[in-house]
Amino acid sequence: MNHIAVHAAAKPAPVETAALTLMLGDRVLLDRANLRVERGQVLAVTGGAGSGKTALLGTLAGQLPAGVDMAGDARVDGHLLIAQGGRLAPRRPLALQVAEVVGHHLGLDLRSSLRRMADGLDRMGVPAAARRFDLPPEQLPESLRWACLFAMAVAVGPAVLLADAPAAGLDPTVRLRLLHRLADWARADGVALVLAGRPEDGVAGVADHVLTLRRGRLLPPNPPRTEPLTPLEPPGTARLHGRGVGMSYPLAAGPGGKSRSLTVLHGIDLDLRTGETLALLGETGSAKATLARSLLCLPPPTAGAVVWMGRDLMATAAPPAAGEARGDDPDRGGLRRARRDLQPLFPDPASSFDPAMTLGDQFGLVLESLRPDIPADRRDHRIDEVLEEAGLRPEAALRWPSALSVAEAAHAGLARAILSEPRVLIADEPAASLSAEERETFLDTLMTVRDRRRLSLVLATERYDEGLRDAHRGIVMLAGRVVESADAETLRTAPLHPYSRAMRAASRGERPALEGDAPSAFAQPAGCPLRRRCPLAREFCAQAIPALEEVAPGHHVACHYWDTPAEG
Repeated sequence: MNHIAVHAAAKPAPVETAALTLMLGDRVLLDRANLRVERGQVLAVTGGAGSGKTALLGTLAGQLPAGVDMAGDARVDGHLLIAQGGRLAPRRPLALQVAEVVGHHLGLDLRSSLRRMADGLDRMGVPAAARRFDLPPEQLPESLRWACLFAMAVAVGPAVLLADAPAAGLDPTVRLRLLHRLADWARADGVALVLAGRPEDGVAGVADHVLTLRRGRLLPPNPPRTEPLTPLEPPGTARLHGRGVGMSYPLAAGPGGKSRSLTVLHGIDLDLRTGETLALLGETGSAKATLARSLLCLPPPTAGAVVWMGRDLMATAAPPAAGEARGDDPDRGGLRRARRDLQPLFPDPASSFDPAMTLGDQFGLVLESLRPDIPADRRDHRIDEVLEEAGLRPEAALRWPSALSVAEAAHAGLARAILSEPRVLIADEPAASLSAEERETFLDTLMTVRDRRRLSLVLATERYDEGLRDAHRGIVMLAGRVVESADAETLRTAPLHPYSRAMRAASRGERPALEGDAPSAFAQPAGCPLRRRCPLAREFCAQAIPALEEVAPGHHVACHYWDTPAEG
């Protein structure tokens, strides 16, 4: 029997199950679980997609999912469920929804309901200026919508709060701030809080107890891998250089027909050496993905230079000038060689495949274009080799992209990337759509391929510790600028910039020392882009953007007060 006792106590707990079993057809979602959660306790239940987390919370809420059969007993007192996705009615003002939910549970009028809601928003750290009860949910920022959902739960004050994938999709520093505030409220008010989410969502970091749903069993979680897969070899000579790399996009003309543009990448300098792994770290709006694609000239950056082995890739990728003939050279400027040497890994590899062609046919076209030196009768053998190296069976060459699972598509994307025998892989969140276990398997395969081929690797990710785990160096980006760069060990153990520290805290499930949300790219504050959220901010931060300065050999920081303790 699967027996989980979160806490032993004589009096009844608000959440208690006895031999709870959930079946979906012949599949066991939960096998005879005995579960107990006391008042003021926070329990996190983690698991991959389809592991049964949603079915468990629905059962505890008395809403058994369609097709799921239940055996055993479950008793939950005075519960409230926040469903997956944080559903609120669209096109209806938030005030009316608050009145309905709070009024239904507590029998209060609109004024009293909104007053309790305002108290809940205080607990969630939402300033008065950001409270827009007159707006429908779809007009609220995603982080504020989640804060409002949590505040409604606080206003109701249930004995038990069940939250399925709470704040999923938010940036880690924002998500963990909200989850820690929710957990603080539950402990202070004696509410039994059950959070369900993927391991990478960070729900475990705020909980008193953590259980993982694996093969129908609630078990202690496996410890994450914290060390590199293999010892990192020292990198060689720098071959890829970025100098002052910038990217701007044209906007609609302003008053009087004045041309306007939006700059999202501000003069980045970067060097990548042979066999080196460089992590680009940042959340939404950091422009890490823009930098990764700029290095590939997909599209070419609008400022600066990208140089590969002494060749200016921006000039290579530029179309010929008006009246200039390409001539008979099929590889004008060495573009084919550059595309062969520098290969991308995309965040959604499934969508990058042609749905009307098998993998083998698409791989054959890649070889025909980038490796014409490989004879046609050797291409099938080459395709089989890279499929096996990327963790797939050779038979995958006969499959259509639509027949691949999400994990198989990621491995197929890796196989396509190494097909031309490149020297550099530039990966933009290549495992973003994978579950935790699939992600570990994919990243281990990627690192094995990297080591076997001695590839240089650029890995853009918002997962701070994971990105640095197998890297030589890291660059932390914020609003299109580098705010800290150092060797990976320094960034893992002793980052100096407050944004780096917040990302590290969020990646470990800890409370980030930042408040509020990142500003829009269209409304960046004057001076430091972090100053409205930063615990180190002073008046001078509004006057000048911090320069990137070397504070130790190889360690650069862009912060006016990186060596100053936070006020208070």
